[in-house]
Order: sequence, then structure tokens, then C-alpha cells
Amino acid sequence: MNSSEDIQHTENGWQDSVIIIPALLSASTLLVVAVIVWKFIQGRRVKGREVEEQTADDTNGWAVNTAGEFENSLTVPEPVLEKKQLPQEWRLHDRIVLCRGHYGPISQAMLVHQWDPEDRRGVILKELSENCSPGEIQDFMDLLKFHEQVCRHENLVRMLWCQTQRRPVCLIMEAMTFGNLLNFLRDLHEEALLSLTERDVYSLAMQVASGLEFLSGTHNLVHGYVAACNVLIHEDMSVRLCGLGLTAVQYRTGSIPIRRATRVPVKWQSPERLKEGSVTEKSDVWSFGILLYELVTLGAPPYLDVSPQELPNKLHKNYRMKRPQQCGERLYDVMTSCWHWEAPQRPCFTEVVKQLQNSAGEGDGVTPLSATDTLSWADYLHVAGIPT
Repeated sequence: MNSSEDIQHTENGWQDSVIIIPALLSASTLLVVAVIVWKFIQGRRVKGREVEEQTADDTNGWAVNTAGEFENSLTVPEPVLEKKQLPQEWRLHDRIVLCRGHYGPISQAMLVHQWDPEDRRGVILKELSENCSPGEIQDFMDLLKFHEQVCRHENLVRMLWCQTQRRPVCLIMEAMTFGNLLNFLRDLHEEALLSLTERDVYSLAMQVASGLEFLSGTHNLVHGYVAACNVLIHEDMSVRLCGLGLTAVQYRTGSIPIRRATRVPVKWQSPERLKEGSVTEKSDVWSFGILLYELVTLGAPPYLDVSPQELPNKLHKNYRMKRPQQCGERLYDVMTSCWHWEAPQRPCFTEVVKQLQNSAGEGDGVTPLSATDTLSWADYLHVAGIPT
């Protein structure tokens, strides 16, 4: 009996062991796994904080991209841009967003030398949004290469550096003290300390025409949106063309898509462009005539009494803007030569530059120009047909 009970007790103990030991092993295994996972998570958190702190230091606290697709698209080096990378000793500070561009925000900022804080340079940043598609990222890289390879003229906005290996990914351009020419012209409506004369208009116009001549003559490229809003002006009255997005597209692909070409406000487009969407040197010449009108009127909207919807039909009936009172006959002759209905009859930019040079001596260099409209900025945008 005792032997039987011992056997039974042994069997029960064995059965209990079969149950308890695996349970203990499972529990211990889970405990070990939990400890490993906890340590892994803690390690990732510490590493993440270190990366964030390092990136914040590198980018002055700007947003860090977390999209792998964006990161992967920037890992392929661009040999053309290597020598134009912003040197490590320069840091971007005081960034102020001005507007939203095609690829992301356009901002003004200050470049400050890390070892000499007194060495500061004002710059304009054209940034790449981290929400861009891979195609837009490649387009932006092509835009940077375009600026490096083409924009080597004193009247085209110049790339100082670019930044593609740290945040923010951007094109870094020189800033002009007076900024956008259209804003400058309209500020003159109330600015008593500054003034322009007709002779100043000739000087500004010749610089713009020279930049356009370089694009068309040297590179067989068009600008696509010649207007005061796409010109920058410095305190020494030097100007540079900006807004070269359409030019960069043409440089890369050989043409400008109609969908992009039609985004330009109607009042700056030539008749054939309004009808067919074609962008050529001669359509740029038409727009240059509009720019001359903007200059001599201190930024008045073209076709003040005509809506954008009515304009194509009126142009077809040979409607043209009248000579502003403060515009000399010779300057108006240059304008109207740009507005021939038939594109082949318009001068090329080489001829425009010559016309301006030959007429500049007759420009009034004494009488300050006055504003020809009293529109608020909101009313200006409405009359000009510029989307807000």
C-alpha cells in the first residue's frame, strides 16, 4: 500500500513538474524579452533625442523631415552642386516666410558666420517642402543646377549657395535691399525720400532687357513671366530678373507645358499666348512692353479700365494702352513696338536694348514720376487679375 502510494505520489509530482517547469520557463522567457524590448525602446529614445538635438543644432531648430521617401530622394549626390553647398561655418538665422512658392516657402533670412557673428549677409531662400513628391524633388534639384549653369549674368538673380545635405533643403540667393520691384514702385506712392525719373526708367529697363537678351540670345530660353513682380532692385538702382521657374522647366525639358504657361496673369500675356499658350522670345517682348508701362506709372495695373475677361477681345480689335502723361514719345514708341499684333513684327531683345540705348538721352532726368492710380493693394490685385 505504501509502495502504491509512493508511486502515485511520484507520478503526481512528475505531472506537476511537467506543468510548472514549462510555465516557469515561459514566464522567465517573457520577462527576459520584456527587459530586452524595454532597453531597446529606451535606447531608441535616447538616440532619437540625440539626433533631434544634433539636427536642431544643424538647422537652427527648423522642422526635421520624417518621410523616408523624401530622405531617400536626397541621398544621391549631385556633382554639379557639390561646390555650391553652403559651407558648414555659415548658419541661417532670422528666417521670415514671405510667400508660398511652387516648391515650398520663399523666405528671407540672415547668413551668419559661426566664428564671426559680425559677418552677416541677407539672403532669400527658395525652400523645398518635405511634402513634395519624388518628381518635384528632382525638379527642384534641376532648378538648382539651372541656377548654377545658366544664371551667370549681372541682371539675373544669382545663386550664392544651395543646401541639399542638411535642413532646410533650399536655394540660397542674394537679397536685394529694396526687394521686389513692383512693391518698390508702389511704395514710391507715399515715399517722400525716394523718387524715380523717366531717365531712371530707361536705366532699369535696359538692365532687364539685357538679362532677357542673355537668356534668349545665349541660351535660347524664354522667361515666361516678364513683369515688375519678377524683378529685384538694389539700393544702387541695379536690378536682377527673378521668377525663373518657367525658364528652368524649358532648360530641362526643351519646352514649357501649356498648363504652366497659362498660370501667368492675362494682362501680361501676348495675344498668341492667350490663344495658343505658346511662350516665345516675342511673347516675352510683349510682356516687356507691359513692364515699361509699370515702370513709368509707378506700378499701375495694366489696362486699368479693362477686366481680364474683356481683354483678349479688345486686343483683337487693336486696343492698346494710351501713352501715360509722364511718358515721353520715344519711350512710348519702344512700348508700342513691343505690342505689334503679329509676333514677327516685334523686335528681339537685342533690338530692344538698342532702342532703349538710343532713346535714353531724351528721357527726363529731372521731374520725379508720380503715381497714376490710388488703388489699395487689394484693389490692385483685383484690377490686375492676380489671384490672391
